Amino acid sequence: MIDKNGFSRPSYEELVQELGDKWRELFGENAQINTHSVGGILIRVHAYFLDKLHQLAEVVYNSQFVDSAVGTTLDQLAANAGITRKPAQTAIGNVKIYGVAGYEVPAGTLFKTSDELMYVTTEDIILKDTGKQTLSLNNVGNLAHGTDNIGIGTSRYLYAYDLGAKYNKDGIFVARQVTPVENILHVEISDMIGGAEIEADEDLRNRITLANEATASSPYNGVLASIKKVNGVRSVRIVRNDTMEDDNVTNTPAKSIHIFVDGGYKDDIAEAIFNSVAAGVTTAGTQVTTLKDIAGQSHEVKFDFPVRRAVFAEIKLTKNEDAYPQDGDEQVKQAVQDYVSSVGMGSMIYYSYLYQRIYSIPGVVVADVKIGLSKTEVSAQDIELSDLETAEVADNGVILK
Repeated sequence: MIDKNGFSRPSYEELVQELGDKWRELFGENAQINTHSVGGILIRVHAYFLDKLHQLAEVVYNSQFVDSAVGTTLDQLAANAGITRKPAQTAIGNVKIYGVAGYEVPAGTLFKTSDELMYVTTEDIILKDTGKQTLSLNNVGNLAHGTDNIGIGTSRYLYAYDLGAKYNKDGIFVARQVTPVENILHVEISDMIGGAEIEADEDLRNRITLANEATASSPYNGVLASIKKVNGVRSVRIVRNDTMEDDNVTNTPAKSIHIFVDGGYKDDIAEAIFNSVAAGVTTAGTQVTTLKDIAGQSHEVKFDFPVRRAVFAEIKLTKNEDAYPQDGDEQVKQAVQDYVSSVGMGSMIYYSYLYQRIYSIPGVVVADVKIGLSKTEVSAQDIELSDLETAEVADNGVILK
């Protein structure tokens, strides 16, 4: 029923009791309504379907509120605030290819990193002659191909082969060819950004709430709401320096704001900042984009991505080999990856949260989990990130024993 306290759904047992009382009112106090009687069976059949109807009514009632709506209904409430759920997005980054000078790497060439994630080129890349037959690279050694000169080609348009945040990579990573070609000797990918999962209900709720709070008298909420609309953005921090002194801790100059954004494409973020920050406000950061206003005047927009901390995990497993799946090790590594990727900027990485994810994998009997910021220094302790830090699993950072 609905009253001043809201919607109250009767339980199945309450429905059985109420129907039983009505049955005896109609057929007499001696009418049988126990579980195995004809009357009792009819009552419980009706109670079962009435319970389903009341559950549906409760869902319909709760769907009108942002705090309790889910799925498509939440999407419709978001539309009332001019917001749409952010879809999954592909990561984009850089690729550097070493090989035989003059060789053209065709668009559509696939490369794979050590964690089995694939990336694809989207333009033809010509390896430009270095004039050298041998090239020495740190941690790789000497590259050579007979008497041929070594060439190097680069592209800023390397795309992840699939959608998702797990394809994001900060720094330089070695990749290998999916279909090996002898003219390609070494491949490095770097700064893969923008990959994102489809926006979760909780994140969409937070944006709806923030949009409702972003009034003309609340410029910071307006900036936050604008940036959080950008696909792939997970969290935002604004550092304000109103003093005449530079803030050397956050590298924020005097009389400026320094915006830190976790996720999203650089150009999309810059446009969101440009459209939301008031004229005359100086932005700070190492990510610089030049945008033009409607009068054609150029303006520099600056911001920064958070510092990414590489996380290592050492997991000792006791397994039931009969139940443990063939790809169980990969499932464990993916569970660690998914959790660490879900931790927001400035949050705590709880090592105990990994147990539930790992024990959900069939065949895992006992798991001993240790995490850390170094491969040689892992322990059963949480990792606290600073306000301007985020985390990612290091390359080959999950060690199973």
